[in-house]
Amino acid sequence: MTSSPNSSSLTGEILVVDDTPANLTLLRQMLSARGYNVQVCRTGEVAIKSATLMQPDLVLLDIRMPDLDGYDVCRWLKTHPETAEIPVIFISVLETTEEKVAAFQVGGADYVTKPFQAEEVIARVEHQLLVRRQKAQLELEIRERELTEASLTKSRSLLASVLNSTLDSVSALQALRNQDGTIVDFEWLLANAVAATAAETTPEAITGQRLLKLMPEYAAVGLFDDLVRVVETGKILNRELCYESDTLCGWFQAIAIKLDDGVTLTFRDVTARKQMELALKASNVELQQQANLDGLTQVANRRRFDEYLQETWTYCLKHQRPLSLILGDVDRFKMFNDTYGHQTGDVCLQKVAQTLRSLVQYPDDLVARYGGEEFAIILPQTEAAGAIRVARRLQDAIRQIILYPEGDSEPTSVTISLGVSSVTPLSSLAPAALIEAADRALYRAKSEGRDRACWQLVRSLT
Repeated sequence: MTSSPNSSSLTGEILVVDDTPANLTLLRQMLSARGYNVQVCRTGEVAIKSATLMQPDLVLLDIRMPDLDGYDVCRWLKTHPETAEIPVIFISVLETTEEKVAAFQVGGADYVTKPFQAEEVIARVEHQLLVRRQKAQLELEIRERELTEASLTKSRSLLASVLNSTLDSVSALQALRNQDGTIVDFEWLLANAVAATAAETTPEAITGQRLLKLMPEYAAVGLFDDLVRVVETGKILNRELCYESDTLCGWFQAIAIKLDDGVTLTFRDVTARKQMELALKASNVELQQQANLDGLTQVANRRRFDEYLQETWTYCLKHQRPLSLILGDVDRFKMFNDTYGHQTGDVCLQKVAQTLRSLVQYPDDLVARYGGEEFAIILPQTEAAGAIRVARRLQDAIRQIILYPEGDSEPTSVTISLGVSSVTPLSSLAPAALIEAADRALYRAKSEGRDRACWQLVRSLT
């Protein structure tokens, strides 16, 4: 790879695999402009050879290719050690849930649907590269920690050199027992400057001092009892804790090893690693949120719709609350696409989605792209009358959308047909019954002339 884990800039080698020359040219220009070194190829077999030889930082991979498809290529990369850690982002016209799930099952890290937006591709590429660098940095931290722990198992004769070379807090403590043999405290045998500073003293003055006298907080956080167990059982203590005092504040890893009738105690500051772990967790949350969004319209996708409908159905069934669904279909959208082009069609869908989302504002309501030019709105705890009022507001707002196609075409407006259905869920019904009723209402709205909202009673599918 061309960049190290400690590199602060998101540059590196990217392999782009697509059998369409126009896509290769566009992706190469787009990524090269951001400073990436881009290599391209048009077949799955060449992609495997190139990935093995160049060891890229990331692979952008099409699914439909003439020899090996993208799934086979990704599966091969993930089963060979030299390429297994390379993140793969699929870029494909395939957009069904099954195809996306298949991409993740073979080891894909992300999925972008064609036609793609340049900003989306760049954001996802940079996110994957950042995650990879953070992972490498974290692995480096872990290896360094393991080396430190190994050094602590050496004999006491090496302890002095360790004390003089480490930035960690290191102490040697002797157990103090009462007449019954119970450990009641520990006495410092020695400590390095870091440990003495934490106790607000010096390495010379700390020798002979009692642990709980200088640092009574050890008992409060349970660390004293941990040290007692190390002495009594011989088991190594390896614990992370958040520690705060007048001189220290942060996350620390406490490692204690039995030494005669006492322990060696090491504190290592792992605040930076903890912050990195939190950042990685936040990145994963963000990635999950992106996986639930439709790439074009930025409302919920079909996958999220299916999940959320099941969730709200279960809740409303348990609490016997009403649930409404609105299905909407942009009128004459195929004719619109054929007349003005797919780019204008995409703008139309984006404006419709923005309008729907702006009017459906309750936190529990969900706007989703149901498929193609179809949208769905889930309205938990909403009865039929309320759902119909929402549908009419949506219809009026959509009529206000004015599009300005390129060329000499006149400005054009947009309308939408809506199907509405409501039910208080029963155990004898399934969520599909609500969808089926809303779909029948939508069909009726279309057949009655479009640009209207119709309501349909839910009936059992059995």
